[in-house]
Amino acid sequence: MVSKHTCLVCCLVVLTAGPIAAQQNAGSMSIRVSDISFRQDEPEGTLPPVIVRPPTVVEEDEATLPPVEVRPPATDFEPFDGSLVFPSLADQILGDLDSGLRGAPLSLFDNPRAIDIVTRQQLDERSPIDMGQALEQTPGVMIQRTGRGQSSPYVRGLTGQQVLIMVDGVRMTNATFRAGPNQYFNTVDPNSVERIEVIRGPGSVLYGGDAIGGVINIVTKRANDSVGDFLTGGTVQRFSSADLGYTGRLSVEGWVGSLGAFAGAGYGNYNDLDIGGTPDAPPGFNVRRQPATSWSYQSADLKLNYLLSDCSELVFGLQHYRGEDIFRTDRFPANRESIFDPQMRELFFLRWQGYDLCGPITTYQITASLHRFEEERADRDFRPGRNPLLTSYRGFTDEQTGITGSFTTDLERFGMLSYGFDWYHDDIDSWRTDVDASVQPPTVTRRAGEIPDDAYYSRYGVFLNWDVRLTDRLLASNGVRFEHVTAGATVTVGNVTEQIAPHYQGWIGQMGLTYTLTPNLHLVGSISEGFRAPNIDDLATINENVFVGIQLPNPNLLPETSLTYEVGAKWNSSRLRCQAFVWWTDLQDHILRGPPDPNNLLERANGDSRLQGVEVSGEYLMGSQWSLYGNFWYTYGQDVGLFDEPLDRIPPMQGIVGLRRRWNGGRDWFDVYAWLVDKQDRLAARDIADVNRIPPGGTPGYATVNFRLGRMITPRQRLALNVENLFDEQYRVHGSGSDGPGINAILTYELLH
Repeated sequence: MVSKHTCLVCCLVVLTAGPIAAQQNAGSMSIRVSDISFRQDEPEGTLPPVIVRPPTVVEEDEATLPPVEVRPPATDFEPFDGSLVFPSLADQILGDLDSGLRGAPLSLFDNPRAIDIVTRQQLDERSPIDMGQALEQTPGVMIQRTGRGQSSPYVRGLTGQQVLIMVDGVRMTNATFRAGPNQYFNTVDPNSVERIEVIRGPGSVLYGGDAIGGVINIVTKRANDSVGDFLTGGTVQRFSSADLGYTGRLSVEGWVGSLGAFAGAGYGNYNDLDIGGTPDAPPGFNVRRQPATSWSYQSADLKLNYLLSDCSELVFGLQHYRGEDIFRTDRFPANRESIFDPQMRELFFLRWQGYDLCGPITTYQITASLHRFEEERADRDFRPGRNPLLTSYRGFTDEQTGITGSFTTDLERFGMLSYGFDWYHDDIDSWRTDVDASVQPPTVTRRAGEIPDDAYYSRYGVFLNWDVRLTDRLLASNGVRFEHVTAGATVTVGNVTEQIAPHYQGWIGQMGLTYTLTPNLHLVGSISEGFRAPNIDDLATINENVFVGIQLPNPNLLPETSLTYEVGAKWNSSRLRCQAFVWWTDLQDHILRGPPDPNNLLERANGDSRLQGVEVSGEYLMGSQWSLYGNFWYTYGQDVGLFDEPLDRIPPMQGIVGLRRRWNGGRDWFDVYAWLVDKQDRLAARDIADVNRIPPGGTPGYATVNFRLGRMITPRQRLALNVENLFDEQYRVHGSGSDGPGINAILTYELLH
């Protein structure tokens, strides 16, 4: 019997013989079976191309023609781009020069730590309106929102001061970050982001203090350096129905000779949010159009890359973000009004990086940076006995200067050394002005700000890490860091004023192992220490920006230290890619807020806490385009020192499960998924008292069904439609000050670069 493939080959030979003979113009010719070959790397579902070569010519002087490639007729399947459609754990690298992160460039498959990278593909599909939405539903990460326009990532149950946030490898977490959730993660335009790297668990050895819960590094876009000289532009235009919101961004990129540039500017404006609703909603969940949830922002950024040689370059980065009219919705309209306007972040950095600098240095990266934060808040108090016409304007600036160096040395069969240093210094100015409109003319009173006006905070550290294969199957990653911190401020509590200048130092270590059980299965484990010295917020700030009472400083606090044990498995095959981890953290001298005294004052104090959890995520490729994916994670936290109660705002058990199709090299997609979150009723005393954010009895569980669709309408234009919360579920992320959106359609138009 003659097969279909044989018939197809015969037809193709007949169709191509004529043109080949005409070009050859050398009499009759025959096609031999040996001249036909099949390419074996074509996508599943397509027939291989047939390569037809002209016959061998006996005369040496006569020219030969190149082979002619004939492809079978097109099918419904587009070329398969595995790196986008089904990214391999072995191909995703943490620690490249573009990200600014330190350490040997290990793949996620080889790295013994729990790591996820939110890729450009995923960001395009999520169509985020802010950074919280860009990172939401990542395993082990909960995005809490005290108000819309604000987002605070919880990583393994910790947030604020205990999670290190970086932008292009430059520290964002500064000395003013307060305990608990804050809003600074949102001060990045999500449309400027290339990817987000998330390390769960302590990262203090490589990245410095504060990285107890984890490290989040936001990597912004740069000009494409692989296509020669060019100039192009693009835009993103996005509309959301639940808040009649709009965000837009224009960008341009190009290369001329040795200089590449990527620049953009963005704007967003969002109105009050239409939340979901059901007739049996619990108390506190009965408002459809949630007040005080409008906000807006403007952004601009520039990244220049100048090639000094084939193996070195200078990188200059500039970022600006300004948020306006951002309410704390956990307060308004209940008892107080707090509006952040502006909420501003500016970053400038200059980086020299490359390969093979001299002698033993394989890679190097030296960065000088200035990170400037400016915040102003207008407060009014409607509680009984307060003056609702008194507006208190409070603000501060934090200018954080940094110099960092990161180097690697390839020891060949003895592994790779990573080493370097970092130094950051914060200078802080603050102010407060009270305007009383209850009298005419209004009175203006200037007072000391919440943060001491003369405060400073300096930290430096040096680190060394060694990644080495002990055997063909066993990879070890071990490191050590020395960290030193100095702080200074004038602290005033009541009638007592005190000059403080504490200093802290410590050694931090980590050890990780990756064992290759099979080519597809790696068993991993690590023991990691974390370190966080008390910052200016802990030591010197009188903070009225808490849910109840006034938070007092404590200049006698001890540094927080942690020890985390982690074991897991990573599977990476042609059809299934997944990770699973179990972890335990012993957090010693945890800085906690004490209960309010009779005068409603809270003092910080050291105690001990325990956290543990499990995290599972994976994706199964069913064909060349369709896949099943999902994740599940659970976190348990307990204060075992001061109060012997659950830690506050611990995320509930949750996960996602979805089905998606990606085709056209990942440029088109369809995705339907469910977000499943359990009730959280393990509450601390602070949770129970925080009735504006956590309903009595705990935060209800919820399930939302969502879908995403993106289609290329021309070679450079794409339309995408995301519909969130299809069944209009009313829900709130645990500890947030505002509900999630009801049914919400997000329409995105993109003109691609």
